Amino acid sequence: MKPKISVIITNWNGFNIINKSLEVILQNSPEADEFIFIDDGSTDQSVLYVKSLQKTHPKLKLISQKKNHGFIHSSNKAVSQASGDLIVLLNNDIFPKNSYIKNSLPHFRNPQVFGVGFCESNNPNYPRFFWKSGYIQYEPVPNPPKSHITAWLSGGSSIIKKEYFDKLKGFDPVYAPFYSEDLDLGYRAWKSGYKLIWEPKSIVEHHHGTTISKLPKRLVNYVKERNRLLTVYRNITDSKLLKNNRFHLILRVLSGPNYIKIIRAAKKQTKKFPKPIVFPKLTDRQIFNLFR
Repeated sequence: MKPKISVIITNWNGFNIINKSLEVILQNSPEADEFIFIDDGSTDQSVLYVKSLQKTHPKLKLISQKKNHGFIHSSNKAVSQASGDLIVLLNNDIFPKNSYIKNSLPHFRNPQVFGVGFCESNNPNYPRFFWKSGYIQYEPVPNPPKSHITAWLSGGSSIIKKEYFDKLKGFDPVYAPFYSEDLDLGYRAWKSGYKLIWEPKSIVEHHHGTTISKLPKRLVNYVKERNRLLTVYRNITDSKLLKNNRFHLILRVLSGPNYIKIIRAAKKQTKKFPKPIVFPKLTDRQIFNLFR
């Protein structure tokens, strides 16, 4: 039986990109049963543009939020309202190629598969996890010739099984407003016994950072560093790795006293939200060993 497929596009003030990308998405996603465009409080012409497309694209649905809530909230909300068994998650700056969905579908014959990451033609690689200097680290593995397990799936360039996404309660809001939410979800998925696959034949072109580039660089770097630490606090349970993290935090504070602000911000943030959902089947070390 063919799975029902929903395509979700998140947007904030992206009119200058969606007036190029959205019709490409609609055209190159013939397998989709519905398209959900969720607008995160845009003040440009984004909503008007989508409404104009709805006249000729009856599968296109619009969720228009009056207030800006951020990528994590918007993605979780859109998934909760999607009717598909499989959910395609796309940033507004994604230009998919023909058959990008079709080529991902065979992987879902394996009931363990949580989702499939698309191959970004301008950056063809998948990430692998490893532990170093007190943190969950990652690095790209460039130009692999065939499908491969991947550390996580990009929240703006992948297809996931809705049932499993819902079971893990989606993206953790602790990472708001952006960064590391997809890494975190990938880690929790692996820990819960699911598999994540990267598929080189599911090709998209990604114009990275179109939205985030509008924000102050200092804010972006601050959030990146805070969320990097949060991935440890929210996911790591191995006592030796946690001890190693504390040791390296001391070194960081000694080399740059301002880092104490990052630590305090991360601890304050994690207290605001309950621990994320995970159903432990693999240990931290088993996860890292998968990518050696």
